[in-house]
Amino acid sequence: MARTSKVRGKRLGYWCWLLVLTVPGVAWGAEFSASMMVKDDAKVMPGQIQVSNGKLRQEFADEGGQTITIVRPDLKVVWVILPRQRSYMEMPLTTKLPGQFIQIPPQALGKRLVGQERLNGYDTEKYEVSVPAGRGLEKQTYWVAVKLGLPIKMECRERQFSLEYKSIREEKVPDRRFALPPGLQKLTSIGGFAEKVEE
Repeated sequence: MARTSKVRGKRLGYWCWLLVLTVPGVAWGAEFSASMMVKDDAKVMPGQIQVSNGKLRQEFADEGGQTITIVRPDLKVVWVILPRQRSYMEMPLTTKLPGQFIQIPPQALGKRLVGQERLNGYDTEKYEVSVPAGRGLEKQTYWVAVKLGLPIKMECRERQFSLEYKSIREEKVPDRRFALPPGLQKLTSIGGFAEKVEE
């Protein structure tokens, strides 16, 4: 049981970290579905993303099972759901979870337009920024889709990390996709998200 809790906490911790890169808040009118590709060094993690008027749902699956993250700016909450365990964790949506989907961080220095590029069916503006990291600066590149009003790709060569939306489909996303499924047990944040509490 302790080992299972530790693994669950590790998985939740990773996706909560990833969520910091992907929380919506600026492109409120965008509505689309897309596949999502995260590359972290040699590891590649495919996923799905759905967006509707600032609400966000992203899904990933790995050897540990499926993870669903739903962001609800209207309720000011974030839900991280583990369907296999029939459990979820709720976090407040605060300023600590920055702006839009693949967001150019607010603390970025020297935002610089370096060109235009056609990417995944969209005309994009390519920006380079420097982000404080440790005692130095980290260079990051963003491709902002002009039509959608948000970035559809982020890359950090120093960390060999990238996040990209592909096969983007501008379509109506049902409201139920952004609702918390019934019958789940809630996880508390105490002990690395490992302790279950009753609703």
